[in-house]
Amino acid sequence: MSAIPSVPPSDWGGLPARTTTPAALPEPRAVSLPRAWYLRAGAMAALLLGALTLTYLRADPAPASAHMAFLCQLLSVREADAGLDTHLLSLQAGRTVDDRPLSQFAAEATHQILRMEALPDVVPVADRPALQQSLNALRTAMDAKAAALPEFRRAQLGLAQAQARLPDAAQDLLQVTETTPLRAATQRYVLGFLPGRGDGKDSADAAETLRAAAQNDPALALPIQRLLAEGDAIRRLRTARDEAIDAVRRLDTAAHIQAVQRRYEQSWQRLDAQAHGWRVVLFVLAMLMATYLGWIFLQWHRMQRQLAGAHGELQRRYQAQLAAEQRLKLHATAFENAYDGITLTDARGNIVDVNPAFCRITGYSRAEVIGRNPSMMQSGRHDRAFYTAMWKRILETGNWNGEIWNRNKYGEVYPELLSISAIRDGHGKVSNFVAVFADIRHLKAQEKQLARMAYYDALTGLPNRVLLADRLQHAVARARGRATVLAVCYMDLDNFKPVNDGHGHAAGDLALVQVARHLQAAVQPDDTVARTGGDEFVLLFERSDTEGCHRMLQQVIDAIALPLQVGSGNHLLTGSIGVTFFPQDEVEPEALLRHADQAMYRAKQAGGGRFHVFDAEDDRHARDVGHHAQRLRQAMRNGELVLHYQPKVDMRLGTVLGAEALIRWQHPERGLLPPGAFLPLLEDDALTIDLGEWVIEQALVQAGRWAAAGLRLPVSVNVASAQLQAADFMRKLGLALERHPDAADLLELEILETTSLDDVVKAARIIEQCHALGVHVSIDDFGTGYSSLTYLKRLPARTIKLDQSFVRELLEDSDNLVIAHGVIRLVHALDRRVIAEGVESEAHGRLLLQMGCDRAQGYGVARPMPAADLPAWVQVWQPPQAWRDCARVRWTDEVYPLLLAEVQARGHLQQLRHALQHGRRLMSPVMPPLPTLPDPAAAPTLSAVDRLALVERVRQEHAIVRRHSDEVGRALALGAIDEARSRVDTLQAAHAQLLRALADMQFALASPATARQAVPG
Repeated sequence: MSAIPSVPPSDWGGLPARTTTPAALPEPRAVSLPRAWYLRAGAMAALLLGALTLTYLRADPAPASAHMAFLCQLLSVREADAGLDTHLLSLQAGRTVDDRPLSQFAAEATHQILRMEALPDVVPVADRPALQQSLNALRTAMDAKAAALPEFRRAQLGLAQAQARLPDAAQDLLQVTETTPLRAATQRYVLGFLPGRGDGKDSADAAETLRAAAQNDPALALPIQRLLAEGDAIRRLRTARDEAIDAVRRLDTAAHIQAVQRRYEQSWQRLDAQAHGWRVVLFVLAMLMATYLGWIFLQWHRMQRQLAGAHGELQRRYQAQLAAEQRLKLHATAFENAYDGITLTDARGNIVDVNPAFCRITGYSRAEVIGRNPSMMQSGRHDRAFYTAMWKRILETGNWNGEIWNRNKYGEVYPELLSISAIRDGHGKVSNFVAVFADIRHLKAQEKQLARMAYYDALTGLPNRVLLADRLQHAVARARGRATVLAVCYMDLDNFKPVNDGHGHAAGDLALVQVARHLQAAVQPDDTVARTGGDEFVLLFERSDTEGCHRMLQQVIDAIALPLQVGSGNHLLTGSIGVTFFPQDEVEPEALLRHADQAMYRAKQAGGGRFHVFDAEDDRHARDVGHHAQRLRQAMRNGELVLHYQPKVDMRLGTVLGAEALIRWQHPERGLLPPGAFLPLLEDDALTIDLGEWVIEQALVQAGRWAAAGLRLPVSVNVASAQLQAADFMRKLGLALERHPDAADLLELEILETTSLDDVVKAARIIEQCHALGVHVSIDDFGTGYSSLTYLKRLPARTIKLDQSFVRELLEDSDNLVIAHGVIRLVHALDRRVIAEGVESEAHGRLLLQMGCDRAQGYGVARPMPAADLPAWVQVWQPPQAWRDCARVRWTDEVYPLLLAEVQARGHLQQLRHALQHGRRLMSPVMPPLPTLPDPAAAPTLSAVDRLALVERVRQEHAIVRRHSDEVGRALALGAIDEARSRVDTLQAAHAQLLRALADMQFALASPATARQAVPG
C-alpha cells in the first residue's frame, strides 16, 4: 500500500482464488476390443477361476499344524510310557530309589491321551470310530498300568525297609560273637543280598552255617533268627516287587500306542492321496488358465500397439494440462472450503475477493463487498488509536493478529480472532493484503459457561452457595419492600447414606439429580432451589402469608417422597426440612440460613419426613439438650438401658476369660434396641461421656455381684474417643474403682485403634495410668485404621483384638487368612496377647488355633446375653471337640501352607457353586496350585514311609480336585450348565477327601503340646 487509508479496514475476510481455467483437452481414448469379445473372455476366465478355487479347496483340506500336534501328543504318550517302564527297571536294578516319577509319567501319559481323544479335523469321519476305539483301548491299558503302581510301591517300600534293617540285624549279631567263621558267614549272608552278587548259593551256604551256629549256641539264636528273618523278608518282598513290575510291564501299552499311530497314519495317507489327486487337477487347470490368459493378452497387446505412438504424445500433453489444472483446483478448493473467513484486498485496502466462510460469518454476499473497504463492518467498540496502531504494526512487520469486534450485515456485534499479512511483489512493494479471521463467539460462550460453573452446582445444575447468598440478599430486600413472607428452607435427605453404601456413589449422584428435578418441579419458576453440598438443599420462595408457605412445604415433602430409580429398582427417600420465615425472623441472611439449619435438625430428631418451623425459644432450648439426648437421659433414669455380656474364651485351655459389656435399650414402644439404633446420634454430644461413665459403673456393679457369688470374671467396656480424651476421665475412673473395690481388678477398657488419632502421646499416657490403677486396656478393631503398626508400637496396651472383618470370611478368603496370620505373628513377636472377634463357627476357631490365636469372641462361642444368664453358661460351656483336638498339640509355622491350601480350596469351591447357582462363567476358572508343602521330615510322630505316603496322598487328592474343577470350569465356559452341575457331586466328594488329607497332614506336623505359660498382664 502506498499510503495508509483514512479509514483502515477493520474486518478481514477470506481469499477465494477464482481463476478462470482454460478449456481442458479431451482425454485420449484408448484402443479397445469389441464388447462381446470382452464378455466372452471374462466369462471363460471366471469359469476357469471358479474351477481353480474349488479344486484348490479340495487339494488342501486340512492344516498340517493339526496333524503335527496330534503326532506330538502321541509322541509324548510314547515317551511317558517308555519313561515309566525305564524307571521301573531302574528301581528293580537298584539304580534309583525315588518312585515319584512313576506317577508323573502315568499322569503325563493319561493327560496326553485325554487331549488326543478330541480328534483333529484332519481325521475323516469314516476313520474316526476305529481311531477312537484304539484311543479308548490305549487309555484303558494306561489306567490299568497306573492302577498297578500302588502295589509296586508297597512292595518297593517294604523291600527298602527290610534292606535298611538287615545291616542293623547283622551288626547286632557281630556285636555278640567273636568267632571268625561265624562273622565271615554273617558278612557273606549280608553281601549275598546286594544287587549283582552271584546266584545266591554263597548266601544260602552262609545261612546254613548261621542256623547250625544258632543250634549249637542258644545265646546266638535270637540275633541269628532276626538276621535270617530279615533276609527271608527281603527275598519275599523282592519277589513281590518283581511280580508287580512284571504285572505292570505285561500291560503292553506300547502295542496300543503303535495301533493308534498305525490307524492314524493310514487315515492321513488316504487323505493325502485324495489331496494329491486334486493337486494334479489343480495344476492342469492352472496351466489352462495361464494359456488362455496369455492368448487374451497377446490379442489385446497387438491391437493396442497400432495407436501407441500417437496416443503416447497426446497423453503426455494431456497429463501436463491436467497437472496444471489440478494445482489451480487445489488452491481454489482450499480457499473455498476454509472454515475461517479469508479476505483479499489491494494495496489501498479495498476488497478484491472473499471466500464462502466470509459470507457465512458476516452475512454479506460476495457481490456486496467486492470493491468496498472492510471499514464498513466496524463495530464502534474500538477507537481510532486502535486502528492506527494496528496498521502501523502491519506496515512495519508485515503482519498483525489479535482479537477484534465487528458488526455483521444484520447489525449483530461479534468477536473474531483476526490475522492480517502483507503480500509483496517482486520489487518488495506491498501489492495486496490477506486477512484470515475466525468467529470466536463459541469461545466467549465457553467463558460464560465457566462463569456459570462458579455459581452453579456441577452435578445438579442448581445454584451453589455463592449464587444462593446473592439471591438470598435480593430475596430479603424484595420481601421487605413488598411486605410478603420469605421462606428460607434448609433440607437434608434422611436415609440417603444406604444409597451410597449399597449401590455406590454413582447411584447416589443419580439419586441427587432426580431429587433436584423433583424439587424444581414442585416449586414455582421464580423460587430458588440450591444445593449446598452432599445431600443438603436450600429453598427460597416468597408468598403472601405463612399459610401459602406451609402448603408449598408440604408439596416439597411429597415431591421428595417420589420413588427414585436407583440401580435395578426403586428407592424411597424422605427429607427433613427446617424453615424460618422472614420478616417474622428478622435477622441477617446468614443467620436465616443458620436458623433454618437448626430447625432441620429438630425435624430430623422428630423422625424425619417432615418440616419444622424455627422458633427462637425452642432453638435455644434445643442447643442445650436435644430431644434424643433428653430421651436417652430419661432412659438412664428410668432404667431402660441395660447391659448384655458376650463371653471371651480361651479355646486351647477351654476356660472363660471374661465378658464384654454391650449396651442395649429396652425401649417401651420399640422393644430391645441394639446400640446401632441410638448411639450414632450421640456423636460429639456430652451425653456420650455420661453414657460411657454409666456403662463403666454398671459393669463394675455387675462384676462385683458375680464376684460375691463366687464368679470372678473380668468385664471389658468400650470407651468412646470423647470420653477417653476428656480432661477428668482418669479422675472419674479412679472414683468408680474406689466405689467398687471388690471389682476394681476385673475392669478392662477397649479403645478403638483410631481413638487416639489426635494425640497418640496423650492416649499412651492415659493407658499407662489405667495400668497403674489395675485396669487392663486392649486395642479394639485392630487392622482397620490408618496407622496400625504405629499404634501397636507406641500404645502400651497388652491385648489386641483382631477385627471381625478379617475373621468372618477366614474360611474362604485366602487374603483374610494371610492378613490374620500376619497380624497374629506380629502381635506375638511384640509380646502382646491377641483375641479374635467375629468367630462364627467351630471351623473359624480351629483355623485360629492352628495359627496361634487361642482367644476368641463371637457367635461361635456365644451371643450377648443378660447378666443373669452368664453364670449358668459359664458352668456348662465346653469347647467343641475340634478345638480340643487342636489344643492337644503344638502348632508351628510348618502347618501354614496347608491352611492356605485348605482355604484356597474352599474359596474355589465356593466360586464354582456361585457360578453354577447363577449360570455364569468363572472369572478365574483354574484352581490355585498347591502351595509348597512342608518337609515331611517335620512330622515327628510318623515313620519315613508314612510321611512320604501322606505327602503323596495330599498331592494326589489335590490333583483329583483340580481335574474335576477344570472339567466343571470347561463346562461352564462352554455354557453347558447342566453338565457342570452333574459333576458337582463328584467334585464335592473329591474336595472332602482333599480336606481330610490336609487335616491329617496338619495333625501329623503338629507336636505334642507342652504346658502353657500364662501371659503376664
